[in-house]
Amino acid sequence: MIRWVVTAAFLGLAAGIIWLAFFVGAETPRGNLLINLGTEIVGIVITVAVVEWFFEKRRHNTRGRQLAWEALHALEHAVWVWQGGPREMDTDEVRGVLNAASADDPLPDFTEGLFMNIGTRSRRLLNNDPEAVAAVPGFMNGLEHLARLSSMRDGKTTMPSLKLADILDEATAELAESLGKPTERHLASLIRFRDPSTESQERRHFGGHGHVSRPSGQAEAME
Repeated sequence: MIRWVVTAAFLGLAAGIIWLAFFVGAETPRGNLLINLGTEIVGIVITVAVVEWFFEKRRHNTRGRQLAWEALHALEHAVWVWQGGPREMDTDEVRGVLNAASADDPLPDFTEGLFMNIGTRSRRLLNNDPEAVAAVPGFMNGLEHLARLSSMRDGKTTMPSLKLADILDEATAELAESLGKPTERHLASLIRFRDPSTESQERRHFGGHGHVSRPSGQAEAME
């Protein structure tokens, strides 16, 4: 706001100088000097304003990409706590894990809290940093999906696991596209170590060396 006020003030000054030049006589030496001075000020102000606009756009884009990466990493961590899978997953693997989620997958309070915190932060970003969010195409769409998680505990019942998986999948796809990451869905059958049991979620979230449940595929194979 201040920048535009300063710009308008200098343009007004330049206009006043040019008007004064015509008032004293544009053909006179003094008038010619004033015209040159006024047009020079206009050129400098416009150049500075354009350069500053590009710098501001770059700053917003850099800030927006940083926030998008932070949102994606937070989402990936929360999905890993909930569903398991490799500790380091790319976006296509995250989408594959979410596609394998079932209606019976438990959602304990600590895991629900992870997702709700992500939703709250996403809603705050949309409200408090709209320029940076809008500077990265697709980032706003991803945050809008995640912001829905902030109301997970508003109802009388827990959000169904499949609905949660759908929200997370849509958000992952939007964030991945905005950051140039893979947007296709990895085959869930090829993802190892998926185990959404409450015990495994607790171990992944809090750490420790308790009993480690085998992935469902391995357990069935041993049986």
